[in-house]
Amino acid sequence: MRTKTALVTAAIGLVGAATVSAQVYSVNVVGYVNSTLKPGFNLISNPLNNTATGGNTVGTIFGSALPDGSAVYKFVNGGYEAVNAFSDMFGWDTPGQTLVPGEGVFVFLAGSADVTVTFVGDVNQGALSVPVKAGFNMVSSPVPQAGGLVDPLAFPIQDGDTVYKHQRGGGYALPNSFSDMFGWDNGEPTIEVGEAFWVLSTAAKTWTRTFTVQ
Repeated sequence: MRTKTALVTAAIGLVGAATVSAQVYSVNVVGYVNSTLKPGFNLISNPLNNTATGGNTVGTIFGSALPDGSAVYKFVNGGYEAVNAFSDMFGWDTPGQTLVPGEGVFVFLAGSADVTVTFVGDVNQGALSVPVKAGFNMVSSPVPQAGGLVDPLAFPIQDGDTVYKHQRGGGYALPNSFSDMFGWDNGEPTIEVGEAFWVLSTAAKTWTRTFTVQ
């Protein structure tokens, strides 16, 4: 049985450095990603598909790893779902809340110390798609790959779209708009493994990928 190993290390955000690492083992290309959260708000994604029952849920992904008072905020269909708070006494308000590759959530990390969360699952392969609505969307790459939003991540950017990246534990970087005539305001955005972002889309579309681990 051949074994394939990939290691990705990156700095997340413009203020403070967070390290994301992934080791991937064949045959099923199963692996893990360590994602470091900073105190405050973190705009993150689930980069791996946990196929176990209830695997892609807040209760399974985060368990009791986050301190009392932490919370998850998920933006869908133009608004936030109810705040999903964690307490040492009662656990998660909604442990079954889903977080699948391609989605994004804000995680508010209570306390003053960093916390590393480990995502476990399969690398998504084959024909993949992420729906993008007209207006604001909180999205992420459906595969654990870092790089430019358009090349290599193949996001279908259109004239008038704007991308907003959040700095873990801090605020937002400058908005980055795209035009057919001038390109990006601030250069093509780079997306890291385990990072989600906002896109203000001028029209509904689908982010499609055909991905295979070589």
